[in-house]
Amino acid sequence: MIEIYTDGACSGNPGPGGWGVLVRDGKGDTEFSGGEPGTTNNRMELLAVIEALQSFSQSVQARVYTDSQYVQKGISEWIHSWKQRGWKTAGKDPVKNEDLWRRLDALAAKHQLEWHWVRGHSGHPENERVDALARAGLEQARRGGKSANRSAAVPVESPRPSAMTPAIVEIQHATVYRGDTCVFSDLSFALHGGEHAAILGPNGAGKSTLLKLLSGEVHAMPKDNTRWALFGEEQWNIWDVRKQIGIVSHDLQRDYLICAEGLNVILSGFYASNDTYAYQEFSKTQMTRAYEVMQELGVMDLSGRRFGHLSTGEQRRFLLGRALVHDPPVLVFDEPTSGLDLKACFQYLDLLRMQITKGKTVLLVTHHLHEIPPEIDRVIFLKDGKIVADGPKSTLLTSEQISRLFDSTISLVQANGWYQALPG
Repeated sequence: MIEIYTDGACSGNPGPGGWGVLVRDGKGDTEFSGGEPGTTNNRMELLAVIEALQSFSQSVQARVYTDSQYVQKGISEWIHSWKQRGWKTAGKDPVKNEDLWRRLDALAAKHQLEWHWVRGHSGHPENERVDALARAGLEQARRGGKSANRSAAVPVESPRPSAMTPAIVEIQHATVYRGDTCVFSDLSFALHGGEHAAILGPNGAGKSTLLKLLSGEVHAMPKDNTRWALFGEEQWNIWDVRKQIGIVSHDLQRDYLICAEGLNVILSGFYASNDTYAYQEFSKTQMTRAYEVMQELGVMDLSGRRFGHLSTGEQRRFLLGRALVHDPPVLVFDEPTSGLDLKACFQYLDLLRMQITKGKTVLLVTHHLHEIPPEIDRVIFLKDGKIVADGPKSTLLTSEQISRLFDSTISLVQANGWYQALPG
């Protein structure tokens, strides 16, 4: 039985809109999306299903999942009465979106379909995925000023987390300010356990603000349609979160006290502090863990050296150790090899990959393509405070896509699962 997941999105309603589709046929997942510059949310919900059904050249048996009751009830209940009344409502008014309902009715008659409604923005993995695709279609239509038609959409094979995989991070319709500047006006993003992803974007895209949102340093504005959950909880203690998400950021390295000794850098992870202080106490278990981490990262012989006397690569290793003391299930890396020479860069990337092999979920935030290891499959493009694309690495990491993201002519080369950007 084929599974079809669809969603629509619209900014302004009416305004620019997008639709997204995921088709699962047992062999893999096919995704495509598109949009229109002037439309409504209901039209995009309908068009998503139409585009999905149009993708089949022969009759199929399928379950169709949508978070639109307008679509689910309309096609399975209301449409019969509309047709009997000559496409009129019970109040004798013309049925809205009649053109799309007629198209959907004709397409549905060719297939054996089951219609299922799912609650939107509730952590359903496939629904979250098509929501992201719809928003990507919306942004494409907004930028292009014309329909992002299906011929421009590229089907991709992409394994997604199962419905049983919990959402680690779930952000829906978030508005985030830094001072008087609105960085995100409608941010939606989700990361699931076991999923490794890279957020890629130019300077000023909003990457630093997203990191501060994850670390609890900034907060989304409280709005009715905003959801901000970590590990499925919308109310959480920031100290508990820091035990589950280890963040190694460029800002932390820049601001960390240069007089702190290496061992204390590691131990400071237990208190999320900058160096250690006399009032902080550390158990024998915590001390043992700190030494284990230093041994793992190859910095044991530097445990007594001050942070300011370490090389950039050595500092980065100690900050990774600081993040690892709680053995968190999730690690977030911010431009992990920035400032490192080639040898230190490769060594650090080996450490990052080692964490993936140990079962950590890794989120990488960068504008350097060479930092994306082969194990990371999902790539999110962030630009001007908006997610403009979200999909498999094999589809998004192309010369054309990267050139568009960075507004520059760029050529990509690939070797052994790694990517590098070249000018021109």
